[in-house]
Amino acid sequence: MKHDFLPSYHEAAEQCSILGADLSLESYTGMGVFLDILSESAGKTNLVGPMEIERLWTRHVLESVAFIPFLNDQPIIDVGTGAGFPGMVLSFFGYNVTMIESRRKKCAFLETAARLCGVSCRVVNGRVEDEGPFPQGSLFTSRAVKGPSKMVELISPSVPGGFTLITRVSTKSENSSRTLFSEELPVPPLDRKGFILQYRHPVNQKLRQPER
Repeated sequence: MKHDFLPSYHEAAEQCSILGADLSLESYTGMGVFLDILSESAGKTNLVGPMEIERLWTRHVLESVAFIPFLNDQPIIDVGTGAGFPGMVLSFFGYNVTMIESRRKKCAFLETAARLCGVSCRVVNGRVEDEGPFPQGSLFTSRAVKGPSKMVELISPSVPGGFTLITRVSTKSENSSRTLFSEELPVPPLDRKGFILQYRHPVNQKLRQPER
């Protein structure tokens, strides 16, 4: 990896462990290549702001890793992936991810980055409310797109039965009666406070609690 603000493998693995995830050397190396591609392409395609480059790891990667304890082995539909968070990061950890992104240039970046990094994932240029129908029990992730209640409203017409939404929020005030589980994110290793919420729809759906 080219950027000296990225941690060593040992430090990165320790940080991921705090968040409840096991980081292999293969995943670490792949994400390093991805972040190099992202940082080199960011200015050309407005992927991330200039102030975000130096905190790609501490904010964007690690917040994506924080989703992992809430996941199981079922396919993931990541809504509004943007520059690849959390969808691309989860792909490096071996999850079966479909990334839905409305901006064509960002989809082109995600497809190119996945090919160059040799990671398996699917990229869909569109909006979640226009895709589907999705299978009952589908698992959705979302980070920095819309508030969780709004995301539930957007997704629910496209799923014939219950589904799970896992998302990051800044404060507990964004909680609702649909929340099954919430967990405060640790600072450090993250560089800002926040929470991971697990939402359910309908509210009587039984969901899996995260493992630590």
